Amino acid sequence: MITAINLSHAEAVLGTDKARISDRVADVLAALFVVFILLFAAQGPLQELVRAIIPALTPEWEELSKRAKRVALKEGLIGGTFQFLKVNFFTKTAVFLGVPLLASLVIVALSMRNSAGRASEALRWTLAVLSLVLLGFWFVQVYTRDMSQVIEPERWDMLLFPVAILLVLYFTLREYGGFIVSFAVFWIVYLFVKGYLPDWIPIFGEGAASNTFAQNYSFAVQSFWVDTGGIFGQPLQVVSRNVLVFIVFGAVLMASGAGDLLLKIANRLTGGMIGGAAHAAVASSAMFGTLSGAAISNVVSTGVMTIPVIKRSGFKPSFAGAVEASASTGGQVMPPVMGVVAFFVAAEIGLDYRFIMIAAITPAVFYYLGVFLTVYFEARKSGIGPLPREQRPGLTRDEAVKTLVFIVPLAVLTYFLFTQPSVPKAGFYGFLAAIIMSTILFPRFRTFGGIYRAFAEAGKMSAKIIIIVAMIGLIIGLLSLSGFTGRLALFLTEIANGPLFFVLIIVALGAIVLGMGLPPGATYFIIVIALSSGIDTVVLAPLSLHLFVVFFAVMSTVTPPVALAAFAAAPIAGADPIKTGWQASRLSVAGFLIPFVFVYHPAVLYKLQVVFEWMSGEAVKSKAMIDLSTVSWFDYGWILVAFSLAMWVIASGLIGFERNQLRTLERVARVVAGLALLVPNVWICGPALVIAVALIVAHRYLGGTPPSFDQSVKASTTST
Repeated sequence: MITAINLSHAEAVLGTDKARISDRVADVLAALFVVFILLFAAQGPLQELVRAIIPALTPEWEELSKRAKRVALKEGLIGGTFQFLKVNFFTKTAVFLGVPLLASLVIVALSMRNSAGRASEALRWTLAVLSLVLLGFWFVQVYTRDMSQVIEPERWDMLLFPVAILLVLYFTLREYGGFIVSFAVFWIVYLFVKGYLPDWIPIFGEGAASNTFAQNYSFAVQSFWVDTGGIFGQPLQVVSRNVLVFIVFGAVLMASGAGDLLLKIANRLTGGMIGGAAHAAVASSAMFGTLSGAAISNVVSTGVMTIPVIKRSGFKPSFAGAVEASASTGGQVMPPVMGVVAFFVAAEIGLDYRFIMIAAITPAVFYYLGVFLTVYFEARKSGIGPLPREQRPGLTRDEAVKTLVFIVPLAVLTYFLFTQPSVPKAGFYGFLAAIIMSTILFPRFRTFGGIYRAFAEAGKMSAKIIIIVAMIGLIIGLLSLSGFTGRLALFLTEIANGPLFFVLIIVALGAIVLGMGLPPGATYFIIVIALSSGIDTVVLAPLSLHLFVVFFAVMSTVTPPVALAAFAAAPIAGADPIKTGWQASRLSVAGFLIPFVFVYHPAVLYKLQVVFEWMSGEAVKSKAMIDLSTVSWFDYGWILVAFSLAMWVIASGLIGFERNQLRTLERVARVVAGLALLVPNVWICGPALVIAVALIVAHRYLGGTPPSFDQSVKASTTST
């Protein structure tokens, strides 16, 4: 018995040691993955450096001919090294697609956890080695072949392809749950059975090609494995080239300690308002949103600190979780780092990211205005005042200096996003600013261990993003290969001939329904690829149309019954997920209105684009945007006023409280007047303006004496 116990103890210790080895290997690979990401993002800066160094080291450079200068830039130690990297590294499909996916599969395999906190060590290493062999084979095949030639699938391709797909499905299941995996499996099955469906089934059966199983399988291998589509398709290409460096940028800032500082600043700025704890959560999530475009990670990052404070101040648990979910959701549309969806839009419509970033400024402000007002009226209704003074201390001199850790990197990032079109270059310079400021301002970041841990965390986060992006690519490929998108496009083309508002409602519902259960960033690509061919016939500028889809795809994360951001916040709040989801959707009501607002009031998206005209002195023209001369500053000013007033009366009407309780008829009148204010017709919005102001004034002077709590709020505010 004693021997058996000792043996079991030895096995447990050995297992722990092995787990430590796999975790350490995962950390090392994750850190190396970040180095790879940074090297790829540094291509532009490296080229500029080479073009600056070689002329400085070359005597009589100005006297050389243009041909001699070009040769000098490509030869020698410096020019030759860069040219070698450019030809054999930066431009190789196998490198910028294969390495991210290969590294991600291995990192996720070695980092897997089960419900007990750790996956089987044998399973970890088996999956890691299998991923290495499969993607290693693909890498060698693609790297060594001539990409200009048409390659037919070989026997090994036929055998390895399904295993690779199973690996992606399995890792997605482990990291993101069963919904998106079930969605993908549905389309895999559909690819092989579509020819057997009766024609009377609209879109799915009608007009579907009757290919054999072998033909469909061969098409899939050719498209998804040999021709670098599917898991290697456009989503992976966009993320690998443009997005990963921003994940590293945000992870470095958070690891430096900037996150705690942001929360303290938010408490100081908004804690003195009515419902201060909830406002602080909104403000902190908005600040986090400038660094990260992922709703769920924002919930987890800030929610563990903000949600308990919101509950202690008197809000219900479901409302506390909903505040964090709604505020974090807005981070996906908060410039300058808007998340993966904005980069997908840029790739889809052929527009520089900087124009999308500028277009999103006003909608993002509108969104957070709506959340702030809803929280404000809920706090008044519940009698919840500001945070106590001791819970919102001012910044010390040292902390004030440390705010430079995100002010400087964000300024650098924004500058390069504005002044030149290369997104990776802007991300790389932003990262350099972040790492320099973190090293200067935070002593714990000055060690190798501090930087290594930040890199390892950033690499693991990037690996998880790549997994879901590969899954998105697979789904997109299946939709296209099955012919479903073409048949759906014909159907939508017929619908698009109807009234614009009706078409937008259909697109909005489609985005919300299809987006339920999909992780942030996944919904947009699926919706747009599935619908774009049909909705492109809608008479709208591509930027307006695609951002319309983006907003409703984003809003699906706070829309029950499957509201992922709310579901992530509910356990932290100790609340029911469904109740939290409904509260979050009410808090996010502005997000459901904003897409219609910028479609019918284009100044919201386009007026601020004049900043590029001021900078360049030339008119900004793009097929993806409207003619900027058609929107005026009056149009922009009017919608700012109209939306602010509309959200005031809509939010108070939905909550049922302003200074005092609102009657049912008064609540209905406020909501109707608020919606009418947003209608682009002077004969409707004009009277609505008068009615909205009249409702506010009447309630203020005829609604009775406000609760005595108002007086304490005024005293508290005055004392601060």
